[in-house]
Amino acid sequence: MDYAIPTQFFTYLTNIVDTSFATGDLSKYLAFLPILLIGIVSSFLLTPIVGKIAWKYGITYKPKVKRNNKEYDNVQKAQHDIETPALGGLAIMIPAFLIMTLCFQLNAFSIPILLALLVLIIGSALDDIINLDSKIQLGYQILACLIIVFSILDLSSIGMIGNHIFNLSAYTFDFNFLGLPLSLALPGDILLFFWLMLCINAVKWVGGSPGLLEGYSTVIFFLLFVIGIRTETLFSSTVSIVMAGSLLSFLFFAIPPQKIMSGSPAKSVFGFTMALLALISGSKFSTSLMILGLPLIDAIFVVVRRMVVHKPKSLGELMKINDATHFHHQLMKLNFSSKQILLTEASIAFLLGSIAIATTGAMRYFAIIFGITLILFLIVFINYKANREELKKKKDSPESKYSY
Repeated sequence: MDYAIPTQFFTYLTNIVDTSFATGDLSKYLAFLPILLIGIVSSFLLTPIVGKIAWKYGITYKPKVKRNNKEYDNVQKAQHDIETPALGGLAIMIPAFLIMTLCFQLNAFSIPILLALLVLIIGSALDDIINLDSKIQLGYQILACLIIVFSILDLSSIGMIGNHIFNLSAYTFDFNFLGLPLSLALPGDILLFFWLMLCINAVKWVGGSPGLLEGYSTVIFFLLFVIGIRTETLFSSTVSIVMAGSLLSFLFFAIPPQKIMSGSPAKSVFGFTMALLALISGSKFSTSLMILGLPLIDAIFVVVRRMVVHKPKSLGELMKINDATHFHHQLMKLNFSSKQILLTEASIAFLLGSIAIATTGAMRYFAIIFGITLILFLIVFINYKANREELKKKKDSPESKYSY
């Protein structure tokens, strides 16, 4: 579903490296080396600049302090020990946004993507600055997803295992808005909307430990780059490799001890970009599910747990629940360090993603069952061990001696 038209600048970049010595598909990967380097260098230079701007205007995360004294900020979830500048995600997204603009023509395919990303980047930057209410955050997420839903990017079918394809375009509507062709395929685009929303928030919730979101996302974008090359989707390959390069640089600043936080401009954009690139590359739903399996299943597990434990009376109440029950929080309860959590989740993502890419046909069917089962087992087991550890600490606390 790659309708992007490359520019002369893209052709120039992908012809810088002499790939005549390479055999097979290696030349295709090497051609994108300059774009990878642009991401690495740009992010490395931009991150300190963004950090200084954040410090200057007081856009920081202070340990155990509510941002702008907002009641819905859970200070107990803070894992940083010192005041840390925010907005770091801008140093990752700016190079990606510029590469998209310079390497591909502005048309009915690229304009909605850029517009949706702009909505998320601006909205999430404002969240870092003034700590927006969850309803406002949900609002700009919905707007960004609707822009894609009404664009020519339609979820007209889902490929599962082998050659099995489910048709999702029983009803199609084509129209124009301000001279821009738009399209709506039903029921596929309804599923696309919820898929994008789920990916945004599932990946967003990964960012609860220093460096975790950035490390996990680096692995995912490299996997998406491989898929993009194999499916020959230039847009997906280009965006994923520049994102991976930018994240590699940013990890230097994000790995504990943190020098800057990627903040909302990363949390709200990464999941959206991953889901979008998987759609554009035409990867099967089973592959996308395997690659994003850990945050998706963890998010569903946490939401169900919150509904059972807290019994919210409305969606608004459910959205306001801000506890520390995600997979990485449970690993923290088991005394995992931030680096150990990062390596654990990144390794799981790499393992499952590699299996999804390497397997085909019936083997992928067994792989996805194995992957989902493994993730569920890990989540349930870690939750069980973490709860037992928490109960043990309560029993061993000095206060417990005087309780009746």
